[in-house]
Amino acid sequence: MDLTEGDIDALVTWSLIRAAHRAQRELTAVFAEHGLSPVQFGVLSHLATGAEFTQAQLAREVLVRPQSMSGVLDGMVARGLITRGSERSKGRRNPLALTAAGRELLAVVWPAVREANRPERLGMSEAEVAALNGVLLRMVEGSR
Repeated sequence: MDLTEGDIDALVTWSLIRAAHRAQRELTAVFAEHGLSPVQFGVLSHLATGAEFTQAQLAREVLVRPQSMSGVLDGMVARGLITRGSERSKGRRNPLALTAAGRELLAVVWPAVREANRPERLGMSEAEVAALNGVLLRMVEGSR
């Protein structure tokens, strides 16, 4: 089978994977400057909304397996970024909350993440970024 670059570029999911890898590299560098992993940033961001999450729900939101979430959260508790509620038993809610230190770290890293998302940095116009984000969010919602 003979393919052209155009054939390859016509595969939207392959282009999406390539773009995702580029974005992940760039954001991972931003997070690392602040001592965070992408998953930890996701945890801080989701908890900052004020919504209550079970450990499994939070794992789904930050794209890790629920079994992996315990270690992530333990590390964040040890760093003083989040707290766990006192009730901790199988099958019961274990409320998670940001600490003041977690909120302060998010307040520092958030502007850097916003900067990385500026349309000019992405090589797009504001309208293109908004349209792309709308399409990507539909894809995310469609997979749930």
